[in-house]
Amino acid sequence: MITSPYRVRTTVLTAVVTAALMATVPAATASPSVDARARNCVPNPGGGCKRSVVVEYWHEQGASQRGIGWVYASKKPARRGAVYYARWTYKAPGKAWKNGAGWKKANVTQGSNGSFAAVWWGRGGHTGPLVPKGTQVCTRYKDERTSTCLTLK
Repeated sequence: MITSPYRVRTTVLTAVVTAALMATVPAATASPSVDARARNCVPNPGGGCKRSVVVEYWHEQGASQRGIGWVYASKKPARRGAVYYARWTYKAPGKAWKNGAGWKKANVTQGSNGSFAAVWWGRGGHTGPLVPKGTQVCTRYKDERTSTCLTLK
């Protein structure tokens, strides 16, 4: 293949200009991200958890905001064939309660020592709402009067 001198000059010039521009642009320095999980379990007298909540969240190192990636709720015992619904709510310090999500049907699963109902919201990763540090996150099943809560650190 025969290459013209003009084409070679243009390619070399483009490479030199690109290298010069990249050298003058400072690299973006992002704060390291911290991924964390918080759990709370209401103990079952027979062992395990009667109700539990797990929240996966993230924040930039030193930041006061937290991002909620996903929320998980479970309850035990659960009757096979029964239908359970749960939702999650959150309350930022000094603010009113907000719904994280509406009522969602839980899956009833047979575990090693009985059936349990479980439901989750979110996709994981750095998605979901941003809330301040110290926010309370709660889950509640429709057939229960009490919520299971935890506080994001």
